[in-house]
Amino acid sequence: MTSYGSQKKKILLFGDILLVFIAFFLAASIKAIAFESFHLGLVLTRVDRMVIICISLYPITFYVFDLYNQNRWKHNVRLLVYISSAILVASGTVAFLSYIFIPNIVIGRTILFFHIIFSIFLIFAWRKVFEQVFLKGNYSKDKILLIGNSSVVKDIESMVRRSVATGSDRLAVIRDYSENPGTLSMNGSIPEKNLSDLVINSGFSAVVVAERLKHFPILRKQLLDLRFSGVAIYDAPYFYEAVTGKVAVNHVKDSWFLFRNQGEAFNPFIYRKIKKIVDKSLALAGIIFSFPLMLLSALGIKLTSKGPVFFKQERLGQNERPFTLLKFRTMVDNAEKGTGPTWSSENDPRITKIGRILRKTHLDELPQVFSVLNGHMSFVGPRPIRRHFADILAKDVPYYRLRFVVKPGLTGWAQVRGDYAGSEEGQAEKLEYDLYYIQNQSILFDLFIVLKTVQTVLFRRGQ
Repeated sequence: MTSYGSQKKKILLFGDILLVFIAFFLAASIKAIAFESFHLGLVLTRVDRMVIICISLYPITFYVFDLYNQNRWKHNVRLLVYISSAILVASGTVAFLSYIFIPNIVIGRTILFFHIIFSIFLIFAWRKVFEQVFLKGNYSKDKILLIGNSSVVKDIESMVRRSVATGSDRLAVIRDYSENPGTLSMNGSIPEKNLSDLVINSGFSAVVVAERLKHFPILRKQLLDLRFSGVAIYDAPYFYEAVTGKVAVNHVKDSWFLFRNQGEAFNPFIYRKIKKIVDKSLALAGIIFSFPLMLLSALGIKLTSKGPVFFKQERLGQNERPFTLLKFRTMVDNAEKGTGPTWSSENDPRITKIGRILRKTHLDELPQVFSVLNGHMSFVGPRPIRRHFADILAKDVPYYRLRFVVKPGLTGWAQVRGDYAGSEEGQAEKLEYDLYYIQNQSILFDLFIVLKTVQTVLFRRGQ
């Protein structure tokens, strides 16, 4: 996603909420003009606080339909389709909820119809205006200076140079830092300046440091001066984590995990209790509402391939306690009989025809809600893994066993960030996201991941 700054995101979000409210107000006004004697008070009587709460559902739906992703705005027809779909889903949900839970608020078909029409037009126009006013030719202007020659600096440099929002002129690197005057080499040139002058005169707004400052007292002093002059100073592993949403496990030491987020309770008691209640409640509701889909999936498997409906396999849960994972079978029976434990792949020949459909729609995961109900899993967390692969990965991937300090989940931060299945390298990158989640758990982060999961399922991204 193209980054356009937190302040601009807030403006976009506020505009969405305001315009959805204006669309409702205009729709109610038309109803009043057409069928009643119009006056402002009559329209305002339809604006109940519950209507305002319902309007807040629209930004959530917009997020699920990826309308806060600027890449969705490039093609007007597609953007209009996405906006129309999102508003129809949100309006239908609001109408249904208001009918069931708020019977005193009668929205009416006329108001709902005009509200949908106005909302589609206003939200589409708002994105075009926002793009012209706030985004056109105004991508991130931050200039970043990297100091160091370690592998994490090279990873950050590669990542930033690939960014759409940051051109090559927005990044410079001092690879071999020396405290001898006149030896600073930035992108191959050697300016006759000290670091402070270089940063200020070149307009750098952030400095990312990978050097051990105890070996460079002058650098340490200059960085302090820059910090109090308003320049952002970042430790390289922290910058990597903040930008990518994952932990650079190959570039950090034990102290990173010991002292990261000091002052904040890790996996706090209240969060654990709330998450447990939410997990149990949603699992029970999920079993009830998904039962017809489970029944159809089971019938499809039974009628199209030989073998059991369910696939059972031992996985490792919290603190590496084994439990039996239950999924709908998507491969031929005894798929690993001749090969032993192997990673699955997208075009794995062992996958059945019905299994391919179940995997693409994620319906094969539905039986796992029983594992959530009995407490072996959570809705959000690292995906459960087999001991065979865990033992292999723990030998080669630093800090791999830290992923077992929390319950595994149906979905997770790694799953909504990409596809890592099929290789040890992919699993190592997946761990970086899992460790980021473990260190930053919160109810809001879990909610964000759930919404991102719905988005991933709709647009077939992630794993």
